[in-house]
Amino acid sequence: MITITKDMETGIPRIDAQHKELVDRLNAVTSMGTKSVSKEETQKTLDLLGEYIVKHFRDEEALQKQSGYPKYEWHKGQHQHYVAEFQKLKKEFSTNGHSAKLTLDLSNSIINWIVRHIKSVDVEFGKHFNSQKR
Repeated sequence: MITITKDMETGIPRIDAQHKELVDRLNAVTSMGTKSVSKEETQKTLDLLGEYIVKHFRDEEALQKQSGYPKYEWHKGQHQHYVAEFQKLKKEFSTNGHSAKLTLDLSNSIINWIVRHIKSVDVEFGKHFNSQKR
């Protein structure tokens, strides 16, 4: 389980709220590893998480463009990499079903990546965005 901490705040209320929702959804998926849940329930949760990731990245990238963020293309590439990794895990689930390995992979690669990304890349963007306010 991960928790949003002060060092993960961007100072952009909409983005910070979305990060909290994203973390809550990631935690929901990883907690399934300790419960007996159906393949359908896991698939639904993964689908909802995937949809939310796309929405969040789209919103964040729109704010980057709006504010003239100089690292927009690089940041967008980071998002695309994350989506590709998430899609690999969804494919693994579709092929092999829910497993401890899936939960471990999600925890180790995806969650660690998103926490690092928020703490460094998104917080940096937040400083840029907030400096653009008049």
